[in-house]
Amino acid sequence: MNYLLAFLCFSSAASAFQSPSRVSSTFQTKLTMQNEMDSRRSFFSNILSTAIVGASFSSPALAADAVAESVEMKTFVDPKGLFALNVPKRYYAIRRTVKGDLPDEKTGKGRRGSSIFTAGDMAKAEVIAVERFPTFALLADEGIDASGDLSTFPTIGDKTAIANLIALRREKDKPGSARTIVVPNSASISEDGKTLYFKLETDIDVQKPELLMEQMGVTELKRITLAKATLNSNDGQLMAVFASALQQDFNGPDGVALQEVVDSFVATDQSNVTQK
Repeated sequence: MNYLLAFLCFSSAASAFQSPSRVSSTFQTKLTMQNEMDSRRSFFSNILSTAIVGASFSSPALAADAVAESVEMKTFVDPKGLFALNVPKRYYAIRRTVKGDLPDEKTGKGRRGSSIFTAGDMAKAEVIAVERFPTFALLADEGIDASGDLSTFPTIGDKTAIANLIALRREKDKPGSARTIVVPNSASISEDGKTLYFKLETDIDVQKPELLMEQMGVTELKRITLAKATLNSNDGQLMAVFASALQQDFNGPDGVALQEVVDSFVATDQSNVTQK
């Protein structure tokens, strides 16, 4: 697969937003602002769609002939003790360690946004990301009241509204105008209220769908992202994992592997860790 396609597809993964109580009226204003940001990204959108259509893809016939195999996994344990998860063995993995690349403890922002870990397969445009940022910043950065109990998701607000906030936060740092939504009814919360699960769907703009049909047998491209956010670190920080792939790959063994990535993700309790 064309590596330019893979690189560009990495840039287009995720967001929207809605809510009750404190995460409510501010929502419509923020969405309007986000739409204005999207319009300024049209230049990158044109580059993306052109690269996708011009890339050399495997034909549907070859894909149909491929034998489905389970994806071999490996376990990554964070050397700083913040998290652990399983990732496909073939993926590269990068744990950010340079101070400027790591998100600030108070703002959750760095040169790489809130990302502290990335893994993926460039050839297939598949990517896994782990992000970490202060829970209060998720609300405060959007002008939403961040006072009160932020120790569980139900006390923060509506599950779908929170999912949209998390997705919106990620989208701000990404170029392009890909349209991303939280899949309706995909948000759910664990019994203890500490973990939020949701799914994102991103439409990738394609300028020449007829050419895409010739080369791939489809007229549209979508990126599917599985997400899991957790408050289990108990240190005021929200940690989240995002695992995504193009829909064609997600519908095969790779989708099963990405689900395992999300299910295996564990944030380590930091409440008794001495800060140096």
